[in-house]
Amino acid sequence: MRLDEVLAAVGHPEALDVLAPYWEESVAALGDGIPCFLRAEQCLVNREWCGLAPETDTLLLQAARRIVDDQPLRLLAWHCQRLLYDHPDYENLARWPSLEGAMGELSGVFYLLVTMAMVLSIRSIHESMSVPEQVTRDTCSQISCVTGNYRRMTSGRLGVTLNTLHWLRIYAFRRLFRIGRMEYMLGPFPGGPSVYQHHEIGKTIALAPDGVRYDEDGYLVTVDDRAIEGRCWTATLASEGGLIVGHPVSPYGMALRQQVALWGSEWECVLKPGDPVLDMHIPAGGGMTLDKCKDSMRQAVCFFRKHFPDRRFRAIASVSWIFGTQLEHLAFSSDNLVRFQHELHLYPVPTSRSDGLWFIFLREIADPQQAPRDTSLQRAVADYLAAGHKWRAGGMFFLTDHLDRFGTQYYRCAWPPRCMKALGTGESGPSAGA
Repeated sequence: MRLDEVLAAVGHPEALDVLAPYWEESVAALGDGIPCFLRAEQCLVNREWCGLAPETDTLLLQAARRIVDDQPLRLLAWHCQRLLYDHPDYENLARWPSLEGAMGELSGVFYLLVTMAMVLSIRSIHESMSVPEQVTRDTCSQISCVTGNYRRMTSGRLGVTLNTLHWLRIYAFRRLFRIGRMEYMLGPFPGGPSVYQHHEIGKTIALAPDGVRYDEDGYLVTVDDRAIEGRCWTATLASEGGLIVGHPVSPYGMALRQQVALWGSEWECVLKPGDPVLDMHIPAGGGMTLDKCKDSMRQAVCFFRKHFPDRRFRAIASVSWIFGTQLEHLAFSSDNLVRFQHELHLYPVPTSRSDGLWFIFLREIADPQQAPRDTSLQRAVADYLAAGHKWRAGGMFFLTDHLDRFGTQYYRCAWPPRCMKALGTGESGPSAGA
């Protein structure tokens, strides 16, 4: 069948341009067969590995049978699966048709079955790397996390949202692993600061990148902040005459206007933008106790050093709304997120007024007065926004050398280091910044 015929049959002729890439290739690859991921036995295997409850079997099998028995739906499911996992250059995932007319309340299950097809490729990749089976199962369980979001958005229906598909494909493309409570992949340090560590006493200081603009509170200036331009300042970072001179970034997540100087003979740059790190991601699910966070980070470092011995890294890092400093000012039922922040070195990142809000409210928020208030976090964030406060994402890093100090608020307890007095104090020799 031609794609226009398929889309007409499912009631979405407007999606022709969106789904046209690689259509002929998909049709040729399937022939008259049934996609493996739609076969009943594979559906049940995928469901188990994705961490979904056995109670979902009825809907999964009902939807699979309906798709298999309908040639347009069968071709479309096969094509979507290939676009999702075989063509990383394809980017129109969020524009896929809703299929409410063709599938009714099973429309979300259509795309759930498509995404669950990742189980086969992930198991194959992990087995070739001798990854422990539990890590593979935990990695595939991200599907159950996104179905939880869909259920809350649709009054209990089963499925996945289209705006999460781009993330789900990363598991098959980029070797993202769930290890304990968190997920990790190797990548470049997404932050701005350069991090220095003292050779002898191990103290750490982060310096803001050269040429970056900050507001009077030490946050990055964005397009929305042009009205405060007169109160902004520009960071500098330079090395000259054995001194490294720059503006420190406090572990509380703000850059400071005061300059400091470090003697290069005593301080080593252990992390800078672009360096390899363990890029941490935090799946939904709650339960982020400090013990679970520490255990996950420790396991992750061991795991990646074993399975990627040629990829050296010295830090775990992340950018998320979870590391925004405003969480300190919100009152909600759990203090796990704030307690986790206190163990990390935070830093400011480019941000917008809506970063991460979708994950809190599961919808776009134009008016905080109209935001859902079903959870204590939603109520706290909605009140914060309604009061006119700015919402920010934030970044964090944690050096792997300090894992044995996780739980002691190490970076905050060591702040500020004596090097904060290095400029303008008359101290001119080595050790002045120690």
